[in-house]
Amino acid sequence: MSTQQKYDIIIVGAGAAGLSLATRIAETSELRNRRVLILDKEQKLGNDRTWCFWEHGEGRFDEIITQSWNNIYFHSKYISRRLGLEPYYAYKMLRSSDFYDHTLASIESSGNVDFVIDSVVGVNAQEGIVICSNGSYQADIVFSSKLPEDLDFSSHIYTDQHFGGWFIEFDEDVFDNEAATFMDFRIEQNDEHRFCYVLPINRKKALVEAAIFSKNHQTKDGYDDIIKGYIEDYISKSRYSIHEKEYGVIPMTNYPFWKHNEGKIYHIGTAGGAVKPSSGYAFKRIQQHTERIIDCLKSNTSIENSYKIFRGRHLLYDSVMLHVLEEQKISGDKVFSDLFEKINVDVLLRFLDGDTNFIGDIQIMKAPRMWPFIKGMAKVISPLK
Repeated sequence: MSTQQKYDIIIVGAGAAGLSLATRIAETSELRNRRVLILDKEQKLGNDRTWCFWEHGEGRFDEIITQSWNNIYFHSKYISRRLGLEPYYAYKMLRSSDFYDHTLASIESSGNVDFVIDSVVGVNAQEGIVICSNGSYQADIVFSSKLPEDLDFSSHIYTDQHFGGWFIEFDEDVFDNEAATFMDFRIEQNDEHRFCYVLPINRKKALVEAAIFSKNHQTKDGYDDIIKGYIEDYISKSRYSIHEKEYGVIPMTNYPFWKHNEGKIYHIGTAGGAVKPSSGYAFKRIQQHTERIIDCLKSNTSIENSYKIFRGRHLLYDSVMLHVLEEQKISGDKVFSDLFEKINVDVLLRFLDGDTNFIGDIQIMKAPRMWPFIKGMAKVISPLK
């Protein structure tokens, strides 16, 4: 094993959270004297996932987004709506391949960030030592996107959002390229919470994805069958080709991941609690957490302060929503139909971002049937204390 090398900051994992943080450190003048190391078992190449988020005005990734829309569709057996997002938001789509290329180019030109491809085999949290297969490294602060090994969900609500998606192209125009299908619950639910979404790149091309909230994961063929049936039933029976496929799993839980921060180790991304428990959205929350971390590094205050954005009353609301869907088995089709039918889209998107005020919170709580949410509130308060 090589001699232990010293850095100011080590980042374990070169995914959305790790690369976002490394890029922001490299771009921040007050932090350019920090020596940073990124460790990952492989360098990210190609498109392995697609992120979506809504944003007001211009964003830091606008130059590399694949597409954006100012309108969204919501479909269920109860309602169908085409909703305008202007002037509040645009719904944006970012392919991971473009994100990796963009952030890695920024990091490589910075001069203060090293990237080492190696597998992490051990960590000494108190000393900030990361042991890899081919060397060991030490830093004053270690940010890790690896999930802790001793996770115990027994006293918390947990399910997965698992999905499969196809990038397809029709021979003719079939898509409304000015609107993304945000959720379509018209597919067979099979006692789960299932929906499809459609992200048109142009009139012929789109990402069509099937998402399921449950612990019962499908095989790739299972997701493919859902997508194929959805295309035939709700898009077009015309001829199309499949360019790419993607599959993945996102944990949805009110588990306090930040409690695994120890010594000099701080968890980020999914491992730090960045996934929105009630929806599975993570990319925008990762950016928000990254900004808070940068603020802590600049002001030399505790990194623990950055995790406050994942707590508070919106974690309680997310926990209640998870309880309603997963523990009480209330139809996601019905819950989201009530929200999209009764709530202004600006308030709804702000709620999903954890950005509503008290009045907005009350509007959201009054939209679905109240009793399941009151029951859920009573069940989740104690474990969150």
